[in-house]
Amino acid sequence: MHYSIKTIIRSTPRIAFTVALAFILCLCTGCVNLSTVGNVGNTLLDEFGDVNIFTDAEEQQFGKEFVAQHDKQVTFHTDPVVTNYINDLGQTLVRYSKRNDIPYTFKVVATKGVNAYAVPGGYIYVHLDLIRMAKTESELAAVLGHEIGHIVGRHSMKRLTKAYGIEIVKRLLVKEDAGEFKKLVADVLAAGLLFKYSRDDERESDFYGVQNAYDAGISPEGAATFFDTLREMQGREPSSLELMLSTHPASSERVRNVRGQISGLPPKSGLRADSSRFQQVKRRISSR
Repeated sequence: MHYSIKTIIRSTPRIAFTVALAFILCLCTGCVNLSTVGNVGNTLLDEFGDVNIFTDAEEQQFGKEFVAQHDKQVTFHTDPVVTNYINDLGQTLVRYSKRNDIPYTFKVVATKGVNAYAVPGGYIYVHLDLIRMAKTESELAAVLGHEIGHIVGRHSMKRLTKAYGIEIVKRLLVKEDAGEFKKLVADVLAAGLLFKYSRDDERESDFYGVQNAYDAGISPEGAATFFDTLREMQGREPSSLELMLSTHPASSERVRNVRGQISGLPPKSGLRADSSRFQQVKRRISSR
């Protein structure tokens, strides 16, 4: 706990000053309690929405509890040929990512709709329809790299911090009633809070995804062609993309951004655009 609070104090002196002032005022009026501190934290973090006050261990603890409840509501695709491939590709990208010191878990979702998403603590979900939509392995890698980018940028935890502030840290670290913590996780799950990223979060994840693919020896061009496909599908099947595009910038902007980024990367030989294994997986899921 001390590490988390010190991190805030070092990076945002204004927050530290305001919290200290709140304590002094509360002491003078005899009203100091943890709830008051939590409310002060929430107010401050509305202004400093890009603050993360969770350590890696805290994030993993929250993610584990969230996934335990989330996965009860999800239908998974369990074909080992498909799930092993997604895990292998994902873990390859993780090794070259900017945050590879925590474990990652990749899961394939059978629910209809083109979508992929990340849960705090290194859990990444990809829908079968998205795998079907991707034309090459590099396109799928761009999506997985983007979701890994959300973990790298700790975007969900920053959204959570902004929404709950110090109060949730208190519940995590002083080990209050476990049932109360589970209720909090259920509320977060029901509200979809962890997936309501800002446009800047999405742009940052696009950047991480392109760099990640390139560093892993996969063609980053897959990001641009995938966004081109998204743009085409928006006109034909907007409902199938509703979940994926609800918080993202316009696909045309994303194409411009990633092409600009790709043009600035140093030339690199041997970048892989596709693989026979990916095409085998595509055929396997399309025949069922």
